[in-house]
Amino acid sequence: MWISRRRWRLLVVAAVPVMAEVGLLYLVGFRPTPALAVQVTSLWPIGTYHDLRWVLVYHRSWPGFALELGAALVARGLLSAALTALAWPEGNSRPTLPRLVGRHLRFAAVVAAALLPWTAMSVLAAEVSLSWLVFLAVLPVLLLVPLFSTGGMVGRWWRAPRAEVVGLGLLGVLLATAWGMLLSAAPSWAVLPVAGLAGASNGLLWQRMVTAALRSDTRRADASRWEKIPVAPAAAVLLLALIPFAGGRFAAAERRAGEAPPATLDLPILDSTHRPVIFVAGYNSYYQGASTVASNGLVHYSYRGIDQSGRPRPYVPYDTRQSLVTSAQLLAVQLHDLRIRTGHTIALLAESEGSLIVRYYLEHLRQPWVDAVALTSPIVRSGRVYYPPPGQRTGWGVATGWQLRLLFRLAGRETALGTPDEPFLRSLLDNAPLYRSRTLCPVDGVRMVAFLPTADAFAVAPGTERRIAVVDVLGFHGLLVDRPEVQRLLADFLTGAAPLPVSRADYSILNRIGAEWLPPSLLLRLNPVWNDGNPPDAALSERACVP
Repeated sequence: MWISRRRWRLLVVAAVPVMAEVGLLYLVGFRPTPALAVQVTSLWPIGTYHDLRWVLVYHRSWPGFALELGAALVARGLLSAALTALAWPEGNSRPTLPRLVGRHLRFAAVVAAALLPWTAMSVLAAEVSLSWLVFLAVLPVLLLVPLFSTGGMVGRWWRAPRAEVVGLGLLGVLLATAWGMLLSAAPSWAVLPVAGLAGASNGLLWQRMVTAALRSDTRRADASRWEKIPVAPAAAVLLLALIPFAGGRFAAAERRAGEAPPATLDLPILDSTHRPVIFVAGYNSYYQGASTVASNGLVHYSYRGIDQSGRPRPYVPYDTRQSLVTSAQLLAVQLHDLRIRTGHTIALLAESEGSLIVRYYLEHLRQPWVDAVALTSPIVRSGRVYYPPPGQRTGWGVATGWQLRLLFRLAGRETALGTPDEPFLRSLLDNAPLYRSRTLCPVDGVRMVAFLPTADAFAVAPGTERRIAVVDVLGFHGLLVDRPEVQRLLADFLTGAAPLPVSRADYSILNRIGAEWLPPSLLLRLNPVWNDGNPPDAALSERACVP
């Protein structure tokens, strides 16, 4: 089929930036993150969301942030203007190139202002690797795609979009996700060709969107009153206004999840284990107090330690926000006391934040009488980004940290997470080399199993190494320990049976879908805070489980 020279140029301009970013990532060795490059030439505002994630992760100072952000906005405006000019229907009168460039530069600034809060939230999601935070960050961006996708193409982009524009915007999201999945699954030799095809499909979509935008704009010469309302800017402002409400809703959900741990002290599945098992509950959980050892051998770990009689102290959700190092030290004390009192080897059952505490304990404080560890809803591949403490004016992600502080202040106290600088989050940032690479790594002399909910696949980068037995379970984060099928497997494991790994196809699919919407990881070797003898970096290799 004959294609005009201008259409060829459109395909080339849309494909080359995608291929260039993929090639650069591979040249650096950044192989687990090629899917992100698909969005380089995507429709508004996906392309800007791509740019902002790189900027928010990879800047070291305020001047650097301003320079990088300005350069990203200019590059985005120029690239989008070029794509629009090349996609313009032949035979239609087109604005001059300087006018198109001016439109797209101004619109790039508008889109960046609308997306910065959600991009900062996506960086936080990469820090804690929680699926609900990924949804909170990405969903507003996806909602803005049909409203912002004609920006710069026509002067009245802010009106309510026609059905054709909405359909093409949603198609852009689906195409970007599908190409990202293919790119993350492609062998090394096929990555560049797949990237080129992905970029070319972006060019074809730009062509369709420009045509739809012009057709929609022409039909609105006699638009009704309601069609003249600035729907797109109003929607962006409304989404920002919902931040406090969203924080409160997610906080309530976290508290409801946290109400489950106390009930698990009477899990009947543990009656056959005949050994002490310490249950380490997750973030925002609470404990009201009980005897030292339950009738089935289960002991509740306390974030406030044990009293003189060896009983776990009651704690409230606020206590779970302390440093992971402090929590691990308290776990070591409680384990030592329980060992003296019972004389038995001890198993650990950890959930969510508890998995981080147990991991630190196993790496730095382990005692020989812990021989079995079961993790439910473990936090996998956290610590992928960084921002310095509020007292520092420089450091990787310094502007991102202050954006998060502002967002948390706007959201009020009713957020599922306390503050961006609470001891829990800061200890996660400081110990990123451990938590990024070794959550699912084996420990000599310890039998281990992990139960991963499928919903968490969105927050985990593809290629995460699994060197312990892993069971994929259909479900949501923090809601697995009460599932009958999980309890049966836990009982078998705690009584000495070897768990059989279970991999679900839907986990792998969701894992690759989420890959494109996550921020890039900050390389360990770049951050002096993480300079600890060149530790293995899961951002550069799928095999990071080395001592």
